[in-house]
Amino acid sequence: MHQGETSDFWVQYPVDDLSTRVAALHQQRRLLLESLPAKEVEIARRTVSGVFIHGNGIEAGAGARPFPIPATAKCFYGDIRDGEQLKAYFKADEVSIDGAIDAQTYVGIEDDSLDFVISAHVIEHLENPLGSIANAIRVLKPRGVHLLVVPDLRFTFDKHRQPTPLDHLIKDAADGGLRSRITDYIAFLRDVARPEWGNQTLDEDLEKVATEMSERNQDIHFHAWTTETFRDLLDYASSDRSFRVVGDAFVINENIFVLEKN
Repeated sequence: MHQGETSDFWVQYPVDDLSTRVAALHQQRRLLLESLPAKEVEIARRTVSGVFIHGNGIEAGAGARPFPIPATAKCFYGDIRDGEQLKAYFKADEVSIDGAIDAQTYVGIEDDSLDFVISAHVIEHLENPLGSIANAIRVLKPRGVHLLVVPDLRFTFDKHRQPTPLDHLIKDAADGGLRSRITDYIAFLRDVARPEWGNQTLDEDLEKVATEMSERNQDIHFHAWTTETFRDLLDYASSDRSFRVVGDAFVINENIFVLEKN
């Protein structure tokens, strides 16, 4: 607790109950300042949603924090995990889950059937990001939107990593990320686990640990981007003119991109 939030600090001022009132006001101010980043993100998300989201759609990987949508829109929430697995993963009592959705393939969803697809802080967990975008566009109706939220690595625990090169992603699109799977785990161990969480795995053990992680399908950020390098990915992905970027915003640590199907 800060000094200005205590009655003892303010009791020296000769006004009845001033100490209690000022302490409470200071506490409210501190809590507000601490919550401002979350409020900014919420405001940005609601603003983008209000402009672009309508009709029927899906959100993949909403977990314990579904993207806000207008009251007039209808959304199906899906994940590759079931409800209990999601609660354990997010350490939450409530999660948004209606059924199964694979955010990489959107398998089982008809082409040209949805008004919107939302994917927030999911694409960095996928081994084939270009494939994910292509399949999200596939299931959208013409003029439907893919709302894609991507963290900027410079403001997350990925800050020690280099952005994933575009040629790496193109190769992942060709084979679903199979050939780079172990090297992606190694990069995560070396550039995230070690500097961020004190992982002291010796260099000669990295491949062994990475292989073990791969065998149990350990969830990691397979890829990471800055705002600029993700724009490069979108430029490449849209080169077939299947979609265009019609909106984008950056707030706190995330980019919100709106892709409209042509």
